Amino acid sequence: MQRTRVGLILCSLLVSLAARADGALHSLWVLHGNHNTVYLLGSIHVLRPRDYPLAPALLDAYGDAKSVLMEVNMEEIGSAEVQTEMLGSAMLPEGKTLSALLGQQRYARAEALAREVGVEISLFDQFAPWFVAEAISQQQLTQLGFQPESGVEMYFMGRARTDGKSMAGLETVHDQISVFENMSMDTQAEYLLSSLEEAHGLAAEVDAMVHAWQRGDTQWFVNELQSEFGRDPRLYQSVLVARNRKWVPKIEALLNDDKNYLVIVGTGHLVGPGSVIDLLKKDGIGAVQR
Repeated sequence: MQRTRVGLILCSLLVSLAARADGALHSLWVLHGNHNTVYLLGSIHVLRPRDYPLAPALLDAYGDAKSVLMEVNMEEIGSAEVQTEMLGSAMLPEGKTLSALLGQQRYARAEALAREVGVEISLFDQFAPWFVAEAISQQQLTQLGFQPESGVEMYFMGRARTDGKSMAGLETVHDQISVFENMSMDTQAEYLLSSLEEAHGLAAEVDAMVHAWQRGDTQWFVNELQSEFGRDPRLYQSVLVARNRKWVPKIEALLNDDKNYLVIVGTGHLVGPGSVIDLLKKDGIGAVQR
C-alpha cells in the first residue's frame, strides 16, 4: 500500500537491466539461487479488463513458479476479522470529525476540490483523512474502468487457486493498516489535500502508469516517486523503504530453497533508492529484467 498514485494503486522495477532479443522489457526481474529461480514482478493493484491478456513473459514466470508470494496473502482480506480491523482503523475516534481535524481553511479547500470531481466530502466526516483519500481515489478509478478484481494480484490469486499453488504474504494486513495509523493527523490531512489536488489529472496519470508498467519503463516510475514524495521524505521512508527492509530477508531466504517462486509487490517498492532491488544489490544479489 502504497501514498502515491503509483505506490498505492500500485502502488511499489530493478537495477540490473538486460534487454531481450526483441528489445522489449517487462516489469519482471529474475533472481537466481543455487538451485532455484525467484521472479520479482512489479504490479499494478487495479487494472482494466482491456489491459489483459498479460504479457507472455509474466505468464511464463507464473507457470515456472511453484509458489506465489504477495505483499499480503490476498485470501485473508475478505475475512470478517480483517474487515473489522480495517473499518476500525478507517473510523475516527468518538468525538472527532474530519472537518475539525482539517481545520476551517483546509476543510474548505478539500470540500471545494472534492466537489470538482463530484464528491461531497461531508459524507466522510467520521473517517480518517487517509481513508477518505483512498476512498475518493478508488471511486475515481472505478469510474475510469479500473477494477480491483482485475488487478495483477487478484488475477494470479485466481490462477494459483485453480492450479493448487501455495500462496503467502510478505506482511499482514495489520502491518499495512499500521502504516496509515502511524501517520500523524497533520500528515494525513496533507495527504488528503494532495490526493484531491491531483484528482483532475488522475485519468491521464493512470493511463501513463499502465503503459509504463507494460513496457518496463523504470525511469517513469522513478520520476513519479520523486514527484510524489519530494515534499515529505519521511513518508517515503515509512510507506516504502521501512517495509522493503523487512521484506528483503524473506526474499533472500527464498534463494536457499529448491523450488521456484513468483513474488508480486507494488511497482513502487522496486524503484529507486531504498527499493527492494536496491537493497538486494547492496547484499550482492543482482537481478535481470526480462
